[in-house]
Amino acid sequence: MERRVHIFGHTIFYNDPRSFFSGLRDIFKIKIYHFSSSKESPVIIDGGGNIGLSVLYFKDIYPESKITVFEPDLEMLGFLKKNIAANSLEDVNVVSAGIDLNEGTVKFTPDHSDGGRINAGGKISVKIDKLSKYINSEVDFLKLDIEGSELNVLEDLDINGKFKYIRELCLEWHSFSEQKQNLGKLLMILEKNNYKYFINNLDYRPEKLIKTLSKLRDGTKFYLIIHAKKYDLLD
Repeated sequence: MERRVHIFGHTIFYNDPRSFFSGLRDIFKIKIYHFSSSKESPVIIDGGGNIGLSVLYFKDIYPESKITVFEPDLEMLGFLKKNIAANSLEDVNVVSAGIDLNEGTVKFTPDHSDGGRINAGGKISVKIDKLSKYINSEVDFLKLDIEGSELNVLEDLDINGKFKYIRELCLEWHSFSEQKQNLGKLLMILEKNNYKYFINNLDYRPEKLIKTLSKLRDGTKFYLIIHAKKYDLLD
């Protein structure tokens, strides 16, 4: 069911209250995607835009920013475009595709919320593209929330020499029961390309940590936030 609310100076359309209010907390209150730039119009790439909360936040802090946002889930894409239009956002290029190591079409499992992801057992097909194709000049901030495909995208950028253009990035690293953990490989790519990184778990609570540790053998699902910035650009 479509819902609408006016909050933080924006009119926002959404369908899942849990995901929506969680996203508001993380993005607008905790400010997980905040970054500093000396430019009035920084270039931002948003991988996994969902309904557009991150795009709205980026436009709040940098109204003249130029944003390219990727979203493969057609249902979420509809909300994303509606929220861009409802708030009269300019210089936002929406790409109806996911991003991964290769390009083409893949199976996708939507969840009518913020957790849809590429999955071999998915019942629908979506387009995927290579992020490296879109980066040929400086990117001030790259945000990735792509539900388990983050290592693939970093490998694509590394193979094609695109990290030389990316000043700063923030990504969510996901651990799923059916996938091998790959955090080590991901961090090695960042280190190889001269990034200084910081890892955080926004949902840290002692009781949840105990529960998670007790089930690690079962591959408990969880995620981490990784911020990274080039060594030679650190203040």
